[in-house]
Amino acid sequence: MSTSYTHSLTTSDGTHLTLQGGPESSIIEAAEEAGMLLPSSCRAGNCGACHAHAEGQYRLGDHAKTVLDDEAEVAGDVLLCRTYPEGPLNIRLPYEQGRIISGKIPERRATVKMCEETAEDTIHLALELGPGEDGALGCEFDPGQFLELTIPGTATRRSYSLANCPNWDGTAELFIKLREGGEFSEFLGGVSAGQEIDVRGPQGAFGIRDTGIRPRWFIAGGTGLSPLLSMLRHMADWGESHPAELWFGVQTEEEIFGTDVMEDIAASMPGFRYEVFVGEPTKGWTGAVGTPLDRLATELAESPAPPDIYVCGPPGMVSATKKIVEQAGLPEERVIVESFAPSSS
Repeated sequence: MSTSYTHSLTTSDGTHLTLQGGPESSIIEAAEEAGMLLPSSCRAGNCGACHAHAEGQYRLGDHAKTVLDDEAEVAGDVLLCRTYPEGPLNIRLPYEQGRIISGKIPERRATVKMCEETAEDTIHLALELGPGEDGALGCEFDPGQFLELTIPGTATRRSYSLANCPNWDGTAELFIKLREGGEFSEFLGGVSAGQEIDVRGPQGAFGIRDTGIRPRWFIAGGTGLSPLLSMLRHMADWGESHPAELWFGVQTEEEIFGTDVMEDIAASMPGFRYEVFVGEPTKGWTGAVGTPLDRLATELAESPAPPDIYVCGPPGMVSATKKIVEQAGLPEERVIVESFAPSSS
């Protein structure tokens, strides 16, 4: 008879859940077996989508140190896809109960409406979602969430964040970085309008938190811009009055995209401003040089009202942001993050 433990899970809005699971299954797997889909993505310890905090005895499987370093491990931070219990666990989840899916992840067939290069090695993909199992045609999600796309006829699947707003038209927009030699990148490079593709989701715990009228700062690296654009578009559509800033970092000017969307947001949201940072600019570049993090500490020190900071980008950038915010004396919960580790395939 296999060993099983009772685990206690607490969401950020105070909901208490229990889960049974033994040492042979990760917490993510045990939850799925119980019909409870906790936010996750790669399930290999490479992306950080299933980050949480755990107390108790457990074994942490192999994972990327850029996503969860030794210091975080010692503090009790875990990746639930790599957490194997060796006793009862108390797990603190960094998202509300509403982000947990009961049953199975929604699956739909989508048709490519547009696939065009929008910056160097970056494409803008627009999909028209087919009807869901309930017959609904809309694209409903919480800004900040992602979809999983599957190459037709294969098991190759990748996760990409939505960049548009929820809508009744069934339109999903994504900005995707192409990787040389990557299987999914090769597929996307040959996609044309009218082609069909399988979609799972929406999924993910990244999203705007209701913390009153505090200022919101958004920091993006590369295609980490996508979910932040979705959040800001949503704020603009709903007429939210929060002061908001977006700092977008890239290596070269050729990698810049989404400025038309940023301009549209600025035109409809008076309290919003944005800035693009280029790490290796040409002589003709007149904008900010370096990375958004080069300015973060100074801006935090001078800000009259401490902000909530939303960050999406490579793990190193996310980790560095957290350390700057900690040194500035802001509480850990003021930083809401989503990191990604590019797949080579």
